[in-house]
Amino acid sequence: MIGIVVTEQEYLEPWQRDSVNYVERIHSVTGAFPPDDDIVSYLRLLKHDVNEEDINALKENPLFQASMQSRGIASSDGFISARQLAAVSAMLNLVDRRSDEKKLRDLGISTEEWSTWMLNHTFSEYVKQRSENLIDNSLHMAHMGLLRGVNQGNTASIQLYYKLTGRYDPDQESNVNVRLVIGRVLEAIQKHIKDPAKLNALAVEMSQIAIESGSPVASSNVVPGMSTRKEII
Repeated sequence: MIGIVVTEQEYLEPWQRDSVNYVERIHSVTGAFPPDDDIVSYLRLLKHDVNEEDINALKENPLFQASMQSRGIASSDGFISARQLAAVSAMLNLVDRRSDEKKLRDLGISTEEWSTWMLNHTFSEYVKQRSENLIDNSLHMAHMGLLRGVNQGNTASIQLYYKLTGRYDPDQESNVNVRLVIGRVLEAIQKHIKDPAKLNALAVEMSQIAIESGSPVASSNVVPGMSTRKEII
């Protein structure tokens, strides 16, 4: 068995470096720190005589911890450090106009470290929840953005404002126009075609076209000899 190191190391021993490589490989796939017994099994395959006590001691090793930190790997999956909390607060700060890379750099965090943190389920869920809370609490920002667009005379903003307030809906206007056009077309056809069966067939087909275009038609049953416009509007 490899004994617990009590003196300060200048560099990691071979079995410790192999541990770092294994942890990094597993974490990149699962987003989690591998169990101690898995690390032991892997190291024994490499002919390192270690046990779980050695792994526990390794986790307390400053060099190993520095190696994990530089890779953004936490030894405890359910723990979010103060450093990570600070990073999340900075990354989700919409008022802060710095780039994401600069925000992290100013905190002493690399983009690689942040990306690795996001592989961790606990951390990524925390970021997700924080961002969802921002959405719930940011409706006023959407309102203010819309009003700024209206104030600047932006046509799209004005149309959306009218639609939200029920003053004008271009979609409904299109539907009304489709019904009017179909009614007028049927009236024109009725002047020249006197066969009731053909008129009914045309009315049914026109009604189907209106429905498919999103304009509901009141009835597809047309009474021969009567105006069809009243039936479809």
